[in-house]
Amino acid sequence: MRKSWRNAERHHVVATVTRFSIRARCLAVFVVLLWLMKAAAAQESTAEKTEPAELRQRPNISFKTLGGKQYWEDIVIYGGWRVQRNVFTKHCRLLDDRDIRRAWGSFRQCEQALEEAKETGRAELRSRKLCILLHGYLRSKDSLKKLKRTLESEGYEVYAINYPGMRFTLERFAEQVAGIIDVVEDDFDEIHMVTQSMGGIVARGVLSDGHFPKVHRLVMIAPPNQGAIMADLLLGWWPSESVVGPAGKQLAKDAESYARNAGIPKCQVGVIAGVRGKKRGWNPIIPGGDDGLVGVDDARLEGMADFVTVNAWHSSIMKHADTLRQTIFFLKHGRFEHELEETTQDPAPDSP
Repeated sequence: MRKSWRNAERHHVVATVTRFSIRARCLAVFVVLLWLMKAAAAQESTAEKTEPAELRQRPNISFKTLGGKQYWEDIVIYGGWRVQRNVFTKHCRLLDDRDIRRAWGSFRQCEQALEEAKETGRAELRSRKLCILLHGYLRSKDSLKKLKRTLESEGYEVYAINYPGMRFTLERFAEQVAGIIDVVEDDFDEIHMVTQSMGGIVARGVLSDGHFPKVHRLVMIAPPNQGAIMADLLLGWWPSESVVGPAGKQLAKDAESYARNAGIPKCQVGVIAGVRGKKRGWNPIIPGGDDGLVGVDDARLEGMADFVTVNAWHSSIMKHADTLRQTIFFLKHGRFEHELEETTQDPAPDSP
């Protein structure tokens, strides 16, 4: 009986100490938060005396982000740093070249923070030659990482532009890209563009009016220039119509689609199409050769300077070694290396 009483007393003491420990920790956290709030308030109070309200920097906690996928659009890019705007809240953030958030708030606040990064040498250009990368539908700038690294190794400053592919129309994406070029074109002696899939249609919308004479060459990788049969099939299936977004609907093959009417770029254009390397393509639904989603003939564009095929699937063609090599070759010479194409094609069977 006495032993049981002592055990109960011991448990009571332990429980009391535990509750006290938890309360002490909560109190410590509260004190730290209160101190941080006071420090932030003091910082803002000091800033009020020296800066207009719209330019005061908000307190920022630097952290690694995903770089923006479907919910952020790039507005300004410089030396790998980018100001992005959220498609829902409309607030902006500044990411450095490692996708770490360095500032947030209004566009002017983020723009000012970027200017400070330029002045301190944290954001700087590596080259006077710029190559702009545009990603495909349902993808992001990260899908072009290997292409970006390859181009940087060749001495280019590379801006992989992020746009929310499911949220807006292709015309809206073209306006976004044009706005970025407007801001940065004076920083460079020459500009080129490389695109994958839907990004090629966006590039046509940007370059068809001749507004950017500094853009010399455009390489389009697996572009649905004549529309895509797979887009037609998806649009004919009612569940997909609610999720493909405005841009997806504009990739159809009908005569009125944006893909078929985006215009012809006023620069040298090279087109790389994906194939299986045999008479039959990857997809039996698509006539002729194809990369699984876009037919070879649908990739062609009127007025293109050159055309080449690569044995690759649509979703990974931009990472293929032959694609990387052909892209670099065209940007340097305005044509593709067709000797490479002949040595990498699989022999076609005698019968279909």
